[in-house]
Amino acid sequence: MQPIMKTFFLSIYFEIQSTLRLLRELFVCHSFEIASHLYMKFKKGPSWKVHTKELLSYPKESLGFHLGCFLLQHKLEPQPRCEDHDIFHVLTDFKIDTAQEIGMQYWLWGNGKRSPFVLLAMLVGAVLYIDQHLLFTDAYLNGSASDPIHQLDFKQYLSSPIAFFKSTLVTINS
Repeated sequence: MQPIMKTFFLSIYFEIQSTLRLLRELFVCHSFEIASHLYMKFKKGPSWKVHTKELLSYPKESLGFHLGCFLLQHKLEPQPRCEDHDIFHVLTDFKIDTAQEIGMQYWLWGNGKRSPFVLLAMLVGAVLYIDQHLLFTDAYLNGSASDPIHQLDFKQYLSSPIAFFKSTLVTINS
C-alpha cells in the first residue's frame, strides 16, 4: 500500500509543479509584453527602418546577415527603436525563452547597461526563476568580463564581420 501512496503523491506533486511553472511562464510573458510596449514608447532614438529580408542581403560573415538569420529563424521582424535587443541575442548567444531572456539582461547589467527595464527583468528573474540563479550569476560575470558593447550604435556596424564583436565577448557558449 505504501509504494502506491508514494507514487500517487509524487504524481500529484509533479503535476502541481508543472502547472505552477506554466502559470509562471504565462504571468512573466504577459508582464514582459506589457513592459516591452511601455519600453518602446519611452525609448529614444530613430528606428533603423530595416527588415529581415534586407539584413539577409548583407555579406554572410556580417553582423547584419547574422541578425537577419536570427530574426528569420525565430519568425521575427525588428522592433522599431529596439533593434539592438536582437543584436544582443546574436552576439551573446542567449536564446529567446524567458529564463535565457532574463539571463541576457543579467549579462547586459554586468556589461554596464543601466535601465529600469533591465533592473525589472533581473528582479523578476531573482524572485520567480530562483532555479536559474546559476545561469544569471554566470551571465552577470560574463558580461562584466566582456568589453562594453551596450552603448554601441550597431546600425553602423551591420556590414562589419560578426567575428570582430564575438572575439571581445565572454558568452554562455565561450
